[in-house]
Amino acid sequence: MKCPVCNVEMEPLVVRIFQCPQCKKIIKQKNKETEVEDAQKIEMGVFYEGDYFHKNASLNKNYEVAEKGIVINKSENRMIAVLICHSAYLKDEKYVRLSWWKNYQHAGMLKVYDKEVLKNIIIALEKFDESFDDLWNFKGKYGKQAPKTNEELEKEKNLEIIKYRIIENRTCPKCQKKMDKKKSHYECQHCGEIVILEGYNQPIFNIDPSDLDLHFQGNFPINFYLPVSGITIKWLMGEWKALVVIYSKDNPNRKWLRFYWWVRDLSTILKFGQREMGVGTQMGWKAQRGISSPNIYDKNLVKPLINALRRISRELNWDIEK
Repeated sequence: MKCPVCNVEMEPLVVRIFQCPQCKKIIKQKNKETEVEDAQKIEMGVFYEGDYFHKNASLNKNYEVAEKGIVINKSENRMIAVLICHSAYLKDEKYVRLSWWKNYQHAGMLKVYDKEVLKNIIIALEKFDESFDDLWNFKGKYGKQAPKTNEELEKEKNLEIIKYRIIENRTCPKCQKKMDKKKSHYECQHCGEIVILEGYNQPIFNIDPSDLDLHFQGNFPINFYLPVSGITIKWLMGEWKALVVIYSKDNPNRKWLRFYWWVRDLSTILKFGQREMGVGTQMGWKAQRGISSPNIYDKNLVKPLINALRRISRELNWDIEK
């Protein structure tokens, strides 16, 4: 048995009682009967105080504090929950944390600090619920095939205008002032914004979450698994978050939904230019360090997850309905 905090083998003290040799945490190993009883006691879709997750879900208060959360699903060896947390040092820095646990150990999470990103997650989940069947087979349309609304066309037009102004006048997409040209990027001396140049002077810049079109696409920097289709919910030069249905090439009939969180090293890009960006990673992106990706295997959990996220947003006074 491994310690949920240190991830090292625990030492047995007595029957079914273990202690971590590093942090000295003591855990009682549960048998299958106890696991079934615990799963039956948990009520889905209601708020639980943060102490429940610290005691039963291996959250370490030294790093972050769970205020409250909603359990989406709990079985003998898996649990999915949405939490309201804050930093152990900054109580006012609250964020939403989507977490899942496997065999009583934390196995993945996605943190959301921005209400617009949370709104994008909810919209994306609604589209996944509508466009996939119960076996996660895609029945929707990709971005280029799906008809666009007037609002989506307006967003697309505005992004093209921003790109044109960057290329023609070096206009900063953030403060609208002129940027300085460097070897592989533009840099604004007024607000600090950076725009990377790829290929034939193709500008890559931060896009506000509210300006993303939330269309299905298939081009993601995914290693090992293969994407069916997904939606980008956050796009910055150094951070990319997306929801993607994936499958293994060894078993293409088994698909599931995964929450991805990628980053790329901007210091490497700015120092060496675009040519060095892809070294050791696909498209220059790699998984956020220390973060595994939450998985949803049962499509029937999508609607309860949407409802929980809406309740979380109201609890935080994030008015995402506007």
